[in-house]
Amino acid sequence: MEFIYNTFILSSTEYAKICGEINTNYSKYKGKLYAVHSSYGIDNKPYWYYFENHGYDNYNIYMRIEM
Repeated sequence: MEFIYNTFILSSTEYAKICGEINTNYSKYKGKLYAVHSSYGIDNKPYWYYFENHGYDNYNIYMRIEM
């Protein structure tokens, strides 16, 4: 399945951190095609990460907004 939105470019470190958190909390996002994950970026600022969910560990983060 292809992603609908263009991917928001994160550093590999930040991408791994956020995907790891989404994986850890996957039960919260299971069955939702679109979801928002709140977390601190690697710059220690709080963000909302908007992503397409195509199954466990298959996400497209398409937007990051500072809280």
